[in-house]
Amino acid sequence: MSVLRLRVAAGATAGVVSLVLTALLAVNPEAVGPFEWARARAEERDRAGEALVIAWALIALPVAGLLQTPVARLRGARIGAGWALAAGYWLFVLLLAPVAWQAEGLFPESGGPGRSGGLFGALLGLLIGTVVYAVGTGAVFREVGSGETPAARVRDHLAGVVILTAVCTGAVVGLVCGYNFAFPKAGAPAMFLPGGILWGLHAGAATGLVVAARLRPASDGHRTMTANAAATFARTGTALLICCVCLAQLGWFLPEWLVAVVGLPAPFVLFVAAGRSAWLGRWVRFQTVELPRGALA
Repeated sequence: MSVLRLRVAAGATAGVVSLVLTALLAVNPEAVGPFEWARARAEERDRAGEALVIAWALIALPVAGLLQTPVARLRGARIGAGWALAAGYWLFVLLLAPVAWQAEGLFPESGGPGRSGGLFGALLGLLIGTVVYAVGTGAVFREVGSGETPAARVRDHLAGVVILTAVCTGAVVGLVCGYNFAFPKAGAPAMFLPGGILWGLHAGAATGLVVAARLRPASDGHRTMTANAAATFARTGTALLICCVCLAQLGWFLPEWLVAVVGLPAPFVLFVAAGRSAWLGRWVRFQTVELPRGALA
């Protein structure tokens, strides 16, 4: 069996085993005090499902690390560095739980219009899913090729995780801001879709790229390229946000449905106009988010 198939098999097995253990834990949560606390806090707002996701991640990360370790040895990857990363991700998920319950009040209720309460679960899933994927696929166990250093490979991996996490967070936060926009309330549709997800995604990408640039040595040319990309995403995100806020003001004198009709194509029209105007093109530029090569491989 190839190493790739072994990695896939180890990750799939870890997923199944952790799901079974989580189910057993859910049946008898009193056996583990922290989970009982998390479940009680979650049930205050009907968020027991999110508590289960966090519990599953806390179980899945060490299980996946254990199953991927022998595969990593076959690959000649760094075991110690991989476990250090896995431990850091486990601590991240553990600390995320209390922070999430404190911030949950900012999100729409589960029974809200259009069931937008799912945004809280989506954000948790994306944040946790990124680090679980990194450990479950064995990507935390880095291979070092000729001319590379272990520290550089770890930095590239961390940069990829930070960028991906920041993009997901920014997109969901943008949606939440649009949903709760009240200036005026009828203008919220212009801030929600697709505007919210677009400016939030760009803002998240800019933040993630700034952090990723700091992870590289000052002498590395890739650091300058990453910083330049961050500036581009920041300018585009700012322009999209200004566009959405201005369109939202139509809600003072137009019905909500008409604001939605106008706001839906507006961000895409802005990109088209930027392609034809040199001045606007300095502020709005279509650019894909690129992760460091092999960051999650």
